[in-house]
Amino acid sequence: IMMLVEPGYQPNDIIAMRITGGDEVVARYISQDDKTIKVAKPLALAMTQQGIGMTQYVMMADMTKEFVFNKQSVVVIQKANKGATDSYIKGTTGIQPASSVPPLQTK
Repeated sequence: IMMLVEPGYQPNDIIAMRITGGDEVVARYISQDDKTIKVAKPLALAMTQQGIGMTQYVMMADMTKEFVFNKQSVVVIQKANKGATDSYIKGTTGIQPASSVPPLQTK
C-alpha cells in the first residue's frame, strides 16, 4: 500500500493558520521543526469599515523579525488561497500582484 504524502511548505509560501484562540493568521512561511513553525510578517483577519481586512498580528512587535509559533497552538495550517495571498502581498509590500489586476481594455 502506497500512501500519498503531501509535500511540506517551501520558504516564502504564503500560509494561513487557525490559532487555538480563534485568530486566523496569514504569514510568509520560513521553516518548521517538531515543535514550532517560523513565519515572517504575520497578519490577522480583522473587521474594518470596508469589511474583512488584515492587521498586524502582534501590534507592538517588530515586523522585521521572525515570529515563532508553538505547533500546539496551531489548530490547522494550509497554503493560503489566491485572494488571501494577493491581499497579503499587497498589505506587506504595497505591491499589487499582476494576477489580481484586471486585464487591459483596448478600444
